[in-house]
Amino acid sequence: MEEKKFEVSKGSAITILTILSLLWLINFADRSIMTVVLEAVKANLKLSDAQAGGLVAMVTAGIAILTLPAAIFGDRWARRKVIALMAVIWSAATLATAFCMNIGQMMAARFLVGAGEAGYSPVGQAWLSVSFRKEIRSLILGIFFAFSQLGMVVGLVVGGWLLTATGDWRVPFYVFGIPGLILAVIVYFLPDYKSVKEQGEAALSKKYFKSWADIFKCKSYLLPTIGGIFFLTTTVAVTVWTPTILMRAYNMDVALIFFAAAFINLGQSVPTFLTLLGLGMFFVALNLPVGFAVVNDVIAPGLRSTAIGISALVMQGLGATLGTVAVGAISDRLGGGAPGLQWGLIWTLPVFALSVVTNLILSKYYPEDSAKCNDLVYAEK
Repeated sequence: MEEKKFEVSKGSAITILTILSLLWLINFADRSIMTVVLEAVKANLKLSDAQAGGLVAMVTAGIAILTLPAAIFGDRWARRKVIALMAVIWSAATLATAFCMNIGQMMAARFLVGAGEAGYSPVGQAWLSVSFRKEIRSLILGIFFAFSQLGMVVGLVVGGWLLTATGDWRVPFYVFGIPGLILAVIVYFLPDYKSVKEQGEAALSKKYFKSWADIFKCKSYLLPTIGGIFFLTTTVAVTVWTPTILMRAYNMDVALIFFAAAFINLGQSVPTFLTLLGLGMFFVALNLPVGFAVVNDVIAPGLRSTAIGISALVMQGLGATLGTVAVGAISDRLGGGAPGLQWGLIWTLPVFALSVVTNLILSKYYPEDSAKCNDLVYAEK
């Protein structure tokens, strides 16, 4: 029987985008809850700053270690099945976090959150990249990534409000563990494209692994990956440690009303800090969809999840994980408190500048590499 080209209607494409975006909102909300309850957890479990940073880093460690296997299955099994399974795992682990009684249990639960979330970004991007035409790919990924940033805000604000209202750091984990389970069921039934395999070819064939060489030959893939290491070293550390440094420096509460009050009542230094931080994170967010659109534009559909998975493995392992822990370790060495965290974050700024340099070099190679790639795939069923 002749295979049918994977083409979804406008309504189906928007449905895929909506469900995947909502899942990523929940994904990032699950991650960011820990940052807003970190001081309460630290006090409850009697942790040092380095241990607290390690607790947060367990999520990124789980992501880094298992992103590539999950991405491979996204390319060689089915995106809808992989994403549904991942959503169940990370949601169950978020619920489990609420029941942890010591640092060992907490680290295991947070690692499983990261393990569940591991392949979501590469697999989701690969699915979206062929559900919409290439000309609007940056816009679609921009919407997708916007929901990740919105999820971070939702996790911080709602998590902070729940902590303030109940006085119990466990409550946010109860609340945010449920939505991912519901969305996992929905995503399982969305239209997907067939894994790119020849008739009779094994899922993990030698031919597939040999095709990895094409990924590493592409300069427009290597440069965003290198730049991403520098990028995440700074941005993840700032995201993780900002609520803590605000609490230490200004004795702030974690509820939303506290952020509003900061602009009105606490003098010039706080509004200036929050305004500059907000502007900085806004422009940081603009970088993500463009960078990943480049990767999707220059890698063949059958290798996209894998390619992004390899990139994420390197970026998370060398950038996000080490950056977060290093800031906590520097803070401990310098006596902790707000000054310790401040100096811990300052060292990441020169590293961030290197990401700008790699993007400038990338502009030389992208047009030619993009022109070589097409989006032809066939429907799963």
